[in-house]
Amino acid sequence: MRTNVNIAAALLALAGFSLLFAADQSAAAQAEGKTVRGWLTDAACAHGRANGGKFTGGNPDCAKKCVAEGSKIVLALPDQKKLLVVTNPETAKSNVGNFIEATGTINAESGTIEIRSLKMLEEGRAICALPGKKT
Repeated sequence: MRTNVNIAAALLALAGFSLLFAADQSAAAQAEGKTVRGWLTDAACAHGRANGGKFTGGNPDCAKKCVAEGSKIVLALPDQKKLLVVTNPETAKSNVGNFIEATGTINAESGTIEIRSLKMLEEGRAICALPGKKT
């Protein structure tokens, strides 16, 4: 009888450890309340730029058009060199093309962010609209 109690206790301890390990894995995959800075843009153009090593904003008018036509909104993070798909695009739609600071839940495994709050830091503009460098 004593052996059965020891086995049961060991199984309960193992089950508890497994739950704690799974919770740690989940917490590592999701960072809640994390604040990041990046460019809100459309997925179609952002993936092309990212493949070339550029995690920047593009032409804001083009990005807004692509989003209106069904392209997903992504947050291009220049410091981390990654793209995150915005899971709640209604919170970001009015700032597509802009450089923002966003706070929300990041899921590293799925490459997504749920934005809880955002602040525009810089209004986006097309590179061709900038004056040329003087040499």
